[in-house]
Amino acid sequence: MNQELEKAWKNTCNVLLGREVGNLLEFQDYLKSYTDPIEERKSALSGNAVTLSSNRIPKNARVIGLEEVPAYLDKTAGIPLDINAIKDIDSILEAVREKTYYTGNVVLGNSNSAVNCHRCSNTNFALECQDVYDGKYVAFTTSIRSPEYTFGCCFGGDVQFCIKILDPYKTTRCMELFHCNVTTDCYYSASLEDSSNCMFSFNQKNKHYLIGNIPLARDRYVELKAKLVGEIADELKQKKKLPSIIDIVTAKEGS
Repeated sequence: MNQELEKAWKNTCNVLLGREVGNLLEFQDYLKSYTDPIEERKSALSGNAVTLSSNRIPKNARVIGLEEVPAYLDKTAGIPLDINAIKDIDSILEAVREKTYYTGNVVLGNSNSAVNCHRCSNTNFALECQDVYDGKYVAFTTSIRSPEYTFGCCFGGDVQFCIKILDPYKTTRCMELFHCNVTTDCYYSASLEDSSNCMFSFNQKNKHYLIGNIPLARDRYVELKAKLVGEIADELKQKKKLPSIIDIVTAKEGS
């Protein structure tokens, strides 16, 4: 894994938790819990590793890497489609089957150091991501546009310094949120809009300095936040995982 990405993870933990809690790969299972699965298979042409979406590609399908498309074209150029043999849909499928391969390792645009990624564009210093666009320093993330310092996030855009956010938009310095828009410095909350400095708060708009939906004076909020964030950091460092916001809003017992 790229050292720049490891450094970005530790910087993000310092921003959100006030300290480092361990190396990135120690938390990969925790960080992957919201994201679409990807997997590595062997290329049908070369045997090289190919990263693709594991929940969308049949297990018996032939796969190649994007870099192998020229070799694929050479291999299949001589396979004719015999019009005389086509009688119905089944015969058409049989005729094209020999030319059918799924393509993985699709990393496009101005991308660099995107490891085990698929369908990413203009993405730099990334690990096990798919459908990430215009991203930098991002890992275990799915379907996010313009993320930076983003880990374990899914379905949204304009995200910076975030860990485990589901369905975010314009979200900065947040951890364990669900469906929050234009939020900063929030933890373990859901359905916030135009809000900042909220913890364990739900269904709020244009609110600030809340804990459990209760408004607090700034100094009191800062004091309680420091205590709660310290406890979150301690548990994450010790267990390498935390209960998720989805566990909380669905009343599911955390693992």
